[in-house]
Amino acid sequence: MNNYWLALLGMTCITFTCRYLFFAKKLPFTLGVKTKRALAYTAPSVLTAMWVPIVFLSYQHIEKSFLDSPFLIAGLITIALSLKLKSTLLVVIISIAVFVALQLIYY
Repeated sequence: MNNYWLALLGMTCITFTCRYLFFAKKLPFTLGVKTKRALAYTAPSVLTAMWVPIVFLSYQHIEKSFLDSPFLIAGLITIALSLKLKSTLLVVIISIAVFVALQLIYY
């Protein structure tokens, strides 16, 4: 087994163990109020770490400028939709459709 599969197996075990501790009802494990409040920021932090490189670095492989990037335009439209609409599923569907349409236009 090479290092790739060994690392993948290790990360799988670590992820499963962390998830199991939080979701298993048989274990007497509870989080404190401060810990729960601190963990409330993890989802926005992780999502930001994922979308920032995509939006701000995606234009480098195309000939157009940053302001013409389909990633930026679709991202801005997604922000506007999420502020206006309260249905997350609807925002995701419309945003993906806008992004696909922009990709077809630009490429």
